[in-house]
Order: sequence, then C-alpha cells, then structure tokens
Amino acid sequence: MKDFFPEEPFGCHGLEPSGVFHKCSLNAFDPAMRKILNAVREELGIEISINSGCRCKSHNAAIGGAERSAHLLGPDGFCHAVDIKCAWDRGRGLLQEALQRHGIRRFEASDLHLHADNAYYLPTPLLAAKRFLS
Repeated sequence: MKDFFPEEPFGCHGLEPSGVFHKCSLNAFDPAMRKILNAVREELGIEISINSGCRCKSHNAAIGGAERSAHLLGPDGFCHAVDIKCAWDRGRGLLQEALQRHGIRRFEASDLHLHADNAYYLPTPLLAAKRFLS
C-alpha cells in the first residue's frame, strides 16, 4: 500500500495561543493508525490533511488539550490520534464512516476538523462534538 503521508504532519507542531509556533522532536506516531489513514485515503481517493498528530505535554497543555489526550504518548510509546482538516459536514461524515469501517471507534468533530484515534487505553467509544459554526 502506498504511504500518502510524509513524517511531517504527525510530529509535534502548531501555533500556540501566544502566537508562537511550536515544533519539537516528538514524532512517535502509531504505525497501525498510519496504516489505517493510508487505507482510508486510498479508499476515498481524496487528500487527507493532518492538522495535528503527536503532541508533547507542554504543547498539549498550551493549546488546551485533554490531560489524557490520545495525541500524547500512550503506554506503548506511540501517539494514537489525528485531527483531520475538514470544514464541511459531508466530508466529516465520509471520513468518519470510512475510519469506522477500519476499526476506529473514537471521534470528536468540530467545525474545522475531525479527531480520530485508536487509543485502546482510553474509554471507547468516544463520540463528541465541539462548537460548530452557525
């Protein structure tokens, strides 16, 4: 299977509320989740843009991430979550359905992204929604 994702989108990076761009060396993304993302990308035939993958504790705290976030290193030494850029309802639905077909059971939807993870060590299933644009 083709690997559609370079290492870059899975590493810890992003703009913090202070306006400072954060980037560190953490890039321990779960290979099984990466394989699922590649399968979904191939199946749907659409680009999947990753906003966030792994996060170090300081970056996660700075952006208001959950204390037990699947974006943090899990007990197996891997991060298990992605936030996929998706600002339209139909796209979120297509992505979620495809990810579910590949065994993903933890999702959080917002007006700008779909969070998906395979964090076996966190309560399952997770289905949450954040504020949507009116």
